[in-house]
Amino acid sequence: MKDLLPEPAYDAIREHLSQRAREAAAGWEGGSDEEDTLTGDLGATLRTDWSQLPPADGYLWRWRVRYKKFRGRGQGAFEKTSGADGILQIEITRGSEKHFKGVLFQAKKVGRLNGDLASQLERMEQLAPGGSAVIEYGPTTYRAAPGKDYLQGHATSHEQRDAGFRPLSEFLGDSFLPCASGLRGMYYDAVRELLVLPSGVAHHISVRHRITVETERIS
Repeated sequence: MKDLLPEPAYDAIREHLSQRAREAAAGWEGGSDEEDTLTGDLGATLRTDWSQLPPADGYLWRWRVRYKKFRGRGQGAFEKTSGADGILQIEITRGSEKHFKGVLFQAKKVGRLNGDLASQLERMEQLAPGGSAVIEYGPTTYRAAPGKDYLQGHATSHEQRDAGFRPLSEFLGDSFLPCASGLRGMYYDAVRELLVLPSGVAHHISVRHRITVETERIS
């Protein structure tokens, strides 16, 4: 999304995502019993209120990160259809124009990259080719990989490999934000429970977590 944002906005968001992702690993000790707790802590750590930037190219911009945890409907209800625990998405508003980018993700604790994960990622890739990722939580670091990279390594070795993994701070700041990972034009409409794809096709799914980077040109 770098082509849609002024450099000061892009740099501020990148620095925030990278720094907060590194800080999030401190939540492992308090939530290491389950992935859902760790994902909630990650969302809360990334969340921040509106920050207004100095004028750029004649306009004022502001940005924030929102986190929403949706209510459950029984054990595993959210990921049964889509395979996803949640979605990371970007919304950019430029006057009357709105631009979106998203990546579905499945979260796992270290040592739990099992066969179920491959099945979950395959379901996400069927819904949104190129639009999935896996986030792994560990006691010393959090890391992430594009779903297609993990699936390729899994298919080759049928073992838990490090294919495509990098620190979560790098994944968010250097892969997700500049569009090296995820799908431009994809977003989750929580009111209608629809995953909207770049083609305009929408799938009715539920996710438990939504983390949104929201940026607006305000004048």
